[in-house]
Formats: sequence, structure tokens, C-alpha cells
Amino acid sequence: MKKNKVMLAVLIGVIVVLLLGAALLVVLQNGMLSAETVKKKTLTYNESGHQTFAEFTSVEIFKDIPALYREGAMVGMAEDYGSDNYLLSVDATTKEDYDNYLQILEESGFKKHSDNGEEGMAGFIYTSNYTKGDLVLTITHMSRLEKTTVSASKTMKLSEHLVYKDEYVANLDESAKTKVHMLELNEHGSSFVIELRNGHFILEDGGTLRDALYLLDYLEELTPGDEIPVIEAWFISHAHGDHHGAIREIMLKPELSSRIRVNGIYFVEPGKGATDHFMSNTTEEVDQNVWYIKQSANTFKNGDGGACGFYRPQIGQRYYFCDMSIEVVFTIEQIKLSAFSNDFNDTSTWLMHNIEGQTFLCGGDGAETECTTIMKYFDREYFDVDIFSSLHHGINVYNYFTDYMTVDTLLYTSWRAGSIWTNGTWQEAIEQNEHLRNVVTEYYHRGDGTVILTFPYKIGSAEIAAPCDWRYSEDGKPYRSTFDWNSPAK
Repeated sequence: MKKNKVMLAVLIGVIVVLLLGAALLVVLQNGMLSAETVKKKTLTYNESGHQTFAEFTSVEIFKDIPALYREGAMVGMAEDYGSDNYLLSVDATTKEDYDNYLQILEESGFKKHSDNGEEGMAGFIYTSNYTKGDLVLTITHMSRLEKTTVSASKTMKLSEHLVYKDEYVANLDESAKTKVHMLELNEHGSSFVIELRNGHFILEDGGTLRDALYLLDYLEELTPGDEIPVIEAWFISHAHGDHHGAIREIMLKPELSSRIRVNGIYFVEPGKGATDHFMSNTTEEVDQNVWYIKQSANTFKNGDGGACGFYRPQIGQRYYFCDMSIEVVFTIEQIKLSAFSNDFNDTSTWLMHNIEGQTFLCGGDGAETECTTIMKYFDREYFDVDIFSSLHHGINVYNYFTDYMTVDTLLYTSWRAGSIWTNGTWQEAIEQNEHLRNVVTEYYHRGDGTVILTFPYKIGSAEIAAPCDWRYSEDGKPYRSTFDWNSPAK
């Protein structure tokens, strides 16, 4: 009897344990379902039902933008690169992911403005530009890095020159030639004038403020009759005075700014995250320089007498002017803000010009960080160029980048062929530039006068204008600006 009672107690105990286990299992399942339900409720979807970037970043501008995400992809932090331009990168993505994402954008109501074609930039960089209301997106896929970036802004505009139009080449004079003029300068700096076959111009930088008068007179010399020179685009590589000084000087003086028409200013403003890393320029100095460049767009009139446009180039974008195109090879967005060097020259924008089937590469004052980074984006065949403007007037010459590229004609924007100081010794500067000169077919420097290349360009056919023996000004005396260097930006 006692034995039976024990067995009954054991049986009851087992039943209780089983019932408690079942109840606990139900509770756990309900808890998991509740947690999953909560998780689903925290995800944000746009009106088309696509998940947005709100789950991945707290930056406000991305909350309504469809997310580019798949299993194994890694979404990085959204960073401010200036001009209200935020960039978010997604690593471990493919060209197929990029194409699928463009489809999602269109399903979400975004309208394509332009792209750089099925082949992209030599198959390495694919870029598309979209708009929706005041929101502008630039989506870029870097095939070698398996990375896709989403650049978003509500103040940035997209240039009409991102779209090719037949009217750009209509009624061209067959005898007209595209010419690149490397201007002689007062002391140092960089100034290129590209004379288009339609009689208009592309300007790149412009030299210091002391070069403003010469630049204006030079443009007027190339413009027929009493017409006012029309600058289709004025590219500023970076906010150093020897590159943007002329545009600032002309902008500040109505008697000078009235002598030209400017359809667009193209400039990549460095954000605070970048300027905080610079030791050679204070943030205040950078802010002031940037303010003057941006203000110029509010000062100049375009060819129709209207407002000048202001645009921020993005890597992979291709601009069309007359019968030539300009590809944006590199901008500061390709360098993570945490990885910036202390060299402000690493904010330089690189441009590849395609003229009459030939290539002309300008990298401004691109320094070591840009040089080492840019080689990760392209195979060396992309840098088999016809003409190359030496980086930083021959100062930032790195043999590893020099050896990575192939160049026929080298242009020095300094008055001597690059034998200037570097972070090392004078001897190192001379040796580096000797190496650079030895790997090209020919080289020119503007110390002998303005250098003019006519396209299609043949080796040895460059013209050299008579040097100014620099006393260029209205009264024959060395030019001095009335600009007050101590006045703050407004």
C-alpha cells in the first residue's frame, strides 16, 4: 500500500512538472513573439513599403530614404562632409545590389536625374543622381571595393551639364579647336583656362588674387568683338588662396565681376569633420575661404543675366560641356573623416578631362592620403593619361603614384619644374621631380610664359606665350589687392 502511494506521488509529480514545463514553454513563446512584434514595429518603412535607413542611423535626412541592405552587408555611420551633404556607406555590396537599389528608389518615388552610363567610369565607378522634392541623392558603387555610398542633401543642386544634350555640339565651327591654357601667374598657384569650340570657357582654379586682372584680360582677348566672356563652369579644386584667390578678388569688385558671365561654380566644401583634422589651416580660415567661394555664386550673373549656379561635384559624375566631358575622379568623401591627414591639400577634387579622344588629369594639390586611396579605386590602366598636371605644383610628388600611372605630357603649374620643398629635404624634392620628369615624354612649366595646348594634341606642339615679366596691373606697377585679409567672413 505504502509502495503504491509513493508511486502515485511520483506520478503526480511528473504530471505537475510536465504541466509547468508546457506552461513555461507557452510563456516563452509568447514572449518571443511579443519581442519579435516589438522589433517589427521599430522598423521604419516609407510609403512604398520599403525599409528605410532610420533603423541604421539617427541622421534626420536618412529617415525617409529607402535602405540599401542585404544579408552580410555592413551599413556605416552617416557623416557630414559639408554643404549639408551627408554620406552613408554600405560595404560588401555588388553591382547587382546597386542596380536593385536604384529600382527601389524609383519605386519609392525618386526621379532619376542622370547617371554615368552602363559602363560607368571605366567599369570601376558607377554613379546615379536622383531627386524627390528638395531631396537630392547621389548613389555611387565602387566595384573594386565592393562598396556603395548614398550621398544625401536638401540644399545641393544637380547641374544640367550632367545630362548630354545635342545642342551642346550644334553648329560648331569646324575650324574651331579646343585649347587648354596653363596661365602664367604672378608668383605661385594654379590657373587653367579651357577654351571650348563654342567660344565659351571652363576655368579651373584661377591663381591668387594678384592674378585676377590678367585672367580677365586673357579671357577678353580670346572672346571676339565686344562680347562678354562666358564661363560655362568654374571649378575650384580646394579652398587655398593660390587656387581660389582670383575668383574671390573678382567677386568682391563689381567693376571686375561685371566683365564676365559665369553659369556655374563647382566646389566641394569640406565639412567640419574634415577641417578639424587640419593643422596647416585653422577652421576659421577654412570657413572664411569657403564663404567667399560660395558667395561668388550669389554675385556672378550667368550668360542669360540670371543667377549663377553652385554645385558640389561627386565621384563618378560626368559633366558635358560642348564636345568634351569631365569626370569627377575623386573627392574628399572617399576619405573617412577619422582617417584624414593634417594636410588640407587632401580636400582637392580630381578631374579627368576627355578631349578629342585624349585625357587630361588634374588633381589640384592632392597629397599623400588621396594618392594612396585613389589607387584602390582604379586599375593603373585608368591612369594611362595623355596630359597630367603635377600635384601641388610639383611638391606632392609620390613615386608610388607616379609609377602607377603612365603620362606623355607633364604640366608644372609652378615657375620652375617642380624643384620645390617637400616634408623632406631639398634634395628629396629634386630627386622626386627628376623621377617624375624622367618617366614622361615631355614637360612644360609656366615660368616661360602661358602654355597653350591645342587638341587633338601632338607631342611637342605646345605654344608658349610671351612671358609677362610680372608687372601686370592697370598702372604698370605690381598689382596689389585692396582685400582686407583680417575681415571676417559674413
